[in-house]
Amino acid sequence: MTDTHILIDAINDNADPRGPDRYLLELLPHLLSVDPSTRITLLYAPWQRAFSALTAIDRLTTVETPTPRKPLGRLIWHATCFAGIAHSHAADVVFLPNLIWTPRLRIPSVITAHDLLHFRTPEKFGTVKAAILRRVVRLALARASRVIAVSQFTASDAETFAAVPRDKLRVVLEGGPDPRPRDKAAVERRFLFVGKVERSKGINTLIDAFIASERLAQAGYGLVIVGPPGNASSDIAARLNALDPVDRARIDLPGFVPETTLEHLYLTSRAFVFPSVSEGFGLVLLEAMARGAPVIAANATSLPEVLGDAGLLVPPNDSTRLRLAMERLAFDDALCDDLHDKGRARLACFAWEKAGRETSQVLQEFMQ
Repeated sequence: MTDTHILIDAINDNADPRGPDRYLLELLPHLLSVDPSTRITLLYAPWQRAFSALTAIDRLTTVETPTPRKPLGRLIWHATCFAGIAHSHAADVVFLPNLIWTPRLRIPSVITAHDLLHFRTPEKFGTVKAAILRRVVRLALARASRVIAVSQFTASDAETFAAVPRDKLRVVLEGGPDPRPRDKAAVERRFLFVGKVERSKGINTLIDAFIASERLAQAGYGLVIVGPPGNASSDIAARLNALDPVDRARIDLPGFVPETTLEHLYLTSRAFVFPSVSEGFGLVLLEAMARGAPVIAANATSLPEVLGDAGLLVPPNDSTRLRLAMERLAFDDALCDDLHDKGRARLACFAWEKAGRETSQVLQEFMQ
């Protein structure tokens, strides 16, 4: 391979790592390990503590870069200032791990599309903002030299919604966490959901299914919904306040929790339930499987592609079928054991080492 200098733009408004940040943090060491002649310069914003902590890594240079934090200001900064900074670093190729529009850039660039929810669920962003973002996303994808999609589903969406030519697309599946040992004796009568509290996540359907089950109530099952607030937060709060106090006490919404708490919840919950109807990949499914938790997911968007036969798929927005699936896992130990084993096997299909190697191959396409 030819010596390569990769410039990575990690800048966004997240102080704590979220999807694109976690993706990049997992990918970075594998990008560096593919070829010892690769050098990486990574730009990050002052509030991104996870990237400021990346020190003393061979062939990785991190550069704190003052930028506006608010979305509009950051959009303008990327459109007007980023190219000059990128050119000053004399990079061979720019890697954009999220949908970032860089119109003045004259260096080949590779952009990762995690999802195109701006088109599928515009209510997540608001009418005006979604319209602006759809335009920006189309421009960003058109400007990029190559587009990495994290699933076949997202690649199809990029073709459908943004007219990305098929020969410009490369599908590189995300990796998953390493498997953790699961102590069956420590498992509690609890279902777990992890994700932002948004309407597209199917949380109302989940609550309806859980509350409708007398069998789960009699067996003392609880439901924990972990995640930061989103556009469904007020709806969910009203829904919970209207419940009988006994039922309300069975549902916990702790919001964002530390990684140690989340790890404990994954390892000790009877099952993981994710009835989302709009996902570009669904990394949380792999996180649950890595902890040995049986998985129930909506048979929608990218989730069947990720889950395969390693969990139970239910029709989207169908609280009855979701309730029946939850009851199956609550009372069928053999099924839980089977899905535990299938989940571990399925996890082997998603490796960050493979993702790093394939991403490096895409970046190297411009070094021939």
